[in-house]
Amino acid sequence: MMQACLSVMASRTKERSVVRQRRSQEERSAQSRAKLLASAIAHIGERGLAATNMVEIAANANLTRGAIQHHFSNRPELILAVIAELDARLSRQMDEFSLSSDVTGIERVELVLNEIIKLTSSPDAFAIYDIWSASRSDPALGAKAMELQAQLTKQFRDFWFRNISGHIPDDTVSTGFAITLLMSQGAGMANLLGLEPTEVDRMLQETKAMLLAHLSRSCALSAENHAQACSGTGVFRDRRVQGQA
Repeated sequence: MMQACLSVMASRTKERSVVRQRRSQEERSAQSRAKLLASAIAHIGERGLAATNMVEIAANANLTRGAIQHHFSNRPELILAVIAELDARLSRQMDEFSLSSDVTGIERVELVLNEIIKLTSSPDAFAIYDIWSASRSDPALGAKAMELQAQLTKQFRDFWFRNISGHIPDDTVSTGFAITLLMSQGAGMANLLGLEPTEVDRMLQETKAMLLAHLSRSCALSAENHAQACSGTGVFRDRRVQGQA
């Protein structure tokens, strides 16, 4: 009886050891894959897709060529994984951004624009624009890149309307989104054309200032035409409601 119990215990211990070993291998594999994707994104953002190769990506991730081939059988497969990772990263950043309901009006718009500029100026965004540009000659990669573009545009729109609607006049929310989207795309194109980061940042800041001035004027005009106004702190509210309070 004792021998049987010892045998069962030994068997269970061995099973637990195998499970731990398998889990450890899976964790190491996941970590290696994440390092390779991070290295690939950094390379594309800094040097462009055309100048990126798998050997350098593996070396900068402190991994062997065999390791990268274990996870990605070829370069197109790696690029497709990079596209999916970039989509997940930027989506996560937009989802995690939040503002207090006490922050309203033009002040709120400025903070949202600051976040958009931060995202637009990130290496991830530069990598995305480079992939969009470089993938035009590859039908399969181009289709996936266009799918990513459509997804990110929708997420960008949802981000804007979720944070801005109800805080400035309704007819300026859509206009603000269109201008902001063009601002973001323009920054990506400027980067592809080789403009210095300081010049790109200057362009973004000037566009932000012009948009805020436009929205402020629209708010004042709406106050005259629709009995609505922005308060001194930027709160958009209906004067008729204020009069009834």
